[in-house]
Amino acid sequence: MREKIGHYFVTSDHIYADDSGVRVQLIYATRTAELLFVIPEVVAALRAGDVGAISPGTRAALRAAQILVPDGQDELAEILNRNRAAARDVSEVNFILLPTSFCNMGCSYCGQEHVRGGLTADHRDRVRARVLRALRLPTTRRALVDWFGSEPMMGYAIIRDLAKDFVRVADEEGVAYTSQIVTNGSLLNSRNLDTLITECRVTRFYLTVDGPPDIHDVHRPLKSGAGSFWKIVRTIRAALDNADYQHVVFDFRTNVDVHNQDSIPRYVELMAELGFARPNVTFSLARVRPWSNDVSAIELAGKVYAERELGWLRLMQERGLPFMRMPTLAKSVTCPAVQATAELISGTGNIFSCTDHPLVPESERTAALGHISQDDLPVFRPAGEFDGWYDEVEQGKSWCKGCVFLPTCGGSCPKAWHEGNPPCPSYKHNFQGRLDLTAERLGLRPVQAR
Repeated sequence: MREKIGHYFVTSDHIYADDSGVRVQLIYATRTAELLFVIPEVVAALRAGDVGAISPGTRAALRAAQILVPDGQDELAEILNRNRAAARDVSEVNFILLPTSFCNMGCSYCGQEHVRGGLTADHRDRVRARVLRALRLPTTRRALVDWFGSEPMMGYAIIRDLAKDFVRVADEEGVAYTSQIVTNGSLLNSRNLDTLITECRVTRFYLTVDGPPDIHDVHRPLKSGAGSFWKIVRTIRAALDNADYQHVVFDFRTNVDVHNQDSIPRYVELMAELGFARPNVTFSLARVRPWSNDVSAIELAGKVYAERELGWLRLMQERGLPFMRMPTLAKSVTCPAVQATAELISGTGNIFSCTDHPLVPESERTAALGHISQDDLPVFRPAGEFDGWYDEVEQGKSWCKGCVFLPTCGGSCPKAWHEGNPPCPSYKHNFQGRLDLTAERLGLRPVQAR
């Protein structure tokens, strides 16, 4: 079978060596999110289009990573068809649930409008029935329940009430059940954290901390006027010492804008000193972007952010804090908005496909796909605005069509593209630096640029 060199890979600009003098270059295959270490001659052959100059053993590795592909293969079609199939796969259901419409924080960059008041008993029962119906479908093999906000811990009692039935029925039906929560962390304590983990089966906590205490408490102010940094950090730090929680991942996310960008190094150093260099902890940084609101006065430009981010990632590496140097999985489903079996139920009862829509006044009025009170709701949510996203990519409605990172990014955010605000991930702009960090972590140093 004739082969060709595919499109979806990136090579390091640097040649690296270890103390023994062995020289290698890195290849990152974006179709498989696989990293290969090869001798420089292999990279030279790939750049020259000379497959014959590559040894059979290395060709096999390149073939497995889908860097070498059949000569007649339409790679873009292969990727998009794989993604379409994953987005239509009925064996996995995903519910993103807002147990309340209120948040105890007042972050200036948030686009939501928060109001007090929990769900009515009828609303809660309808959400319960809808999720349980999906769990009992004969086609369902896996279920993911995300607790989302506003601030989901404001509805902690509702989480407990609903989760106990979700977990029970999933176990009865033999459905693999996974749950995670996106929370500001200020309402967590040792008792409710244990309940979320042991009873509600939450295995991943996404916590937002926007800098060291003085910066975080201003950037993410509690409506009560109190600070939250030390409450969040002490609770999670204590949980890390619990041997029963080693399977639980704590993901610290930092939203970066013009106000807190200069404090990130101090934050990294503090978290390292506090003992967060643990295998079940991960750190991620993200520049503040529009959430159906105008953040132009505080938003960092993409390339400017990526340049600064690389320095912060290097400091994380030096201090031993875990972070993602590059994607480790190809992204077959861009986000819930393109997945036919994923839906978000707002605290208002509206059903959406996109996580940017709930509690945003205009979206609540115009973008809802249905309401939980409807008796005629289909088993899976009605069609949404972004269900045809992969067709849009194929039609060239974004520059994703020609981007080497499409398989790992998936287009990032269809909503942002529709709004004319390209959401390309920062690693697109600082990937060479990330490869350098990867090599450095393995004891390799750059010795020559190509």
